[in-house]
Amino acid sequence: MKAGIDIIKISRMTERIALRILGEEEKRIYDSLGNPSRKREFAAGRFAAKEAFVKASGRQDIPFSAIEFLSKEDGSPDPSVTLLEIAGSAVTVSISHEKEYAIAVVILF
Repeated sequence: MKAGIDIIKISRMTERIALRILGEEEKRIYDSLGNPSRKREFAAGRFAAKEAFVKASGRQDIPFSAIEFLSKEDGSPDPSVTLLEIAGSAVTVSISHEKEYAIAVVILF
C-alpha cells in the first residue's frame, strides 16, 4: 500500500490552469458547473488529487490531463478506468474542500 496527500489554496486555481490539468471527462464536469467559485473549487480538488496520485505512485511521467478523477452518482470522486490501468492497482481517493483550501488523499493498494 502506498499513499499520497496534497493541499492547495483554492484561490490559486485559474481557468488557464484548470483547462491544462483536467482530462476531457473532467472538463465536461467543470463546464457543467455554472458558478465560477465552484469551478475553482472543483479544479483545485482535482489538482490536489492528481498531485497526491503522483506522490503515491512515483509516476512523474504522466501528464495531469491523463489522471482523471470522475464523479460517482453521489458526487464522490471516482478514479477513471484509464487511471486504474496506469496505476496497475486499486485506487482510493478522498477530496475535501474547506473555505480557502482543497485537500486530497490517494491510496494505492
